[in-house]
Amino acid sequence: MIDVGSKREGVASITWGRTKNALLWAEIIGFFVIIPLVLGFDLPPRWVIHACLWVLTVYAAVHLRRAPGFSWVGLWEGAGVPTSLGRLVVLRFLALIPVLLALTLYLAPERFLRFPLERPALWAAVMILYPLLSALPQEIVFRAFFFERYRPLFPKPAIMIAMSAFCFGFAHIMFHNAVAPALTLISGVMFAHSYAHHRSLKWVVAEHAAYGCFIFTVGLGWFFFAGAVR
Repeated sequence: MIDVGSKREGVASITWGRTKNALLWAEIIGFFVIIPLVLGFDLPPRWVIHACLWVLTVYAAVHLRRAPGFSWVGLWEGAGVPTSLGRLVVLRFLALIPVLLALTLYLAPERFLRFPLERPALWAAVMILYPLLSALPQEIVFRAFFFERYRPLFPKPAIMIAMSAFCFGFAHIMFHNAVAPALTLISGVMFAHSYAHHRSLKWVVAEHAAYGCFIFTVGLGWFFFAGAVR
């Protein structure tokens, strides 16, 4: 005999699951496609970009806090960094230093080291504040929140890493140049790969900050605020 009640519950569960996934997709499109397109339409002032980032960070933090078993200490520390991964992250950064230097000299030779040489006080402030005011909120949104919130949509790690990196790169189209989204797409793959293994906000922020501070020092950072300096 067919249990009609159980059948109805099963259908309702499937329907709710599909509806929830559709809402999550709508959220992804809204946050990581539509908002960057709108912001990039008229090159908003830098403070508008930072305000949007922090509003999204607060939204992400609220949802993370509601996740079962969540703790900020656990998110900050993660599962620890395996020795092999730590070695990979360091060697990768060292290997990419000459690549980023060459890229700077090719794309913007006139800006090479101008920032620390011409505005040392502001450069020092950026080196101190960038990890806290930029790398941290971005990693909360594009790694911690993204991996937790959209896990039902991307259960396979490779797809999750790819989608996190894509959204991270696409968010930078607002700067109206190909360099910013290209670099963030590549770095997004690296950061997401690292985070997928250690799940530590602390270590992924440190990795992000190392690259960010370096590119601002050598001159590539110009591509990340050109047009948004009003």
